[in-house]
Amino acid sequence: MTTYTQLTPYLDDLEEDEDDELDVADNEDDFLDLASLQEEILKSLAGETEALSIIEQNGYASPDVFAEQAAYITRAYIAHTALINLDEFEASLQNMTPEERENLAAMPFAQSLQETRQQLSNVPDAHIESIRPYLDRLHEVFDPSAQSDQ
Repeated sequence: MTTYTQLTPYLDDLEEDEDDELDVADNEDDFLDLASLQEEILKSLAGETEALSIIEQNGYASPDVFAEQAAYITRAYIAHTALINLDEFEASLQNMTPEERENLAAMPFAQSLQETRQQLSNVPDAHIESIRPYLDRLHEVFDPSAQSDQ
């Protein structure tokens, strides 16, 4: 967490890019792909000698090792927060009439939600559980305006 926080200025562009990618997630096979997340992190750090120095000073053997760990953390955080949002959205559907729910279920949007839920459920529970003690700090890093949802 300390390293990620120190690298935030170098990863700001990455977070903006991830937001763009998440907006078009329906067109991608797996927006939680570890290799892709790791590659994006490495690309954002490429040529940033100060960032590479921070990684080294914090005990990482290489930027690849940091990027791999950061990809796991990022994926778990995305899955955790997205599942909460999906659960809240689906709970709000209970206020709809059965006819409205049936109409919604027939829309491509509903299928997209189910596909997204399936992708999110592929993130191991153990990974999500491992970030729970750090949610407040992760919210500060990924979304400073977010409130804790532990």
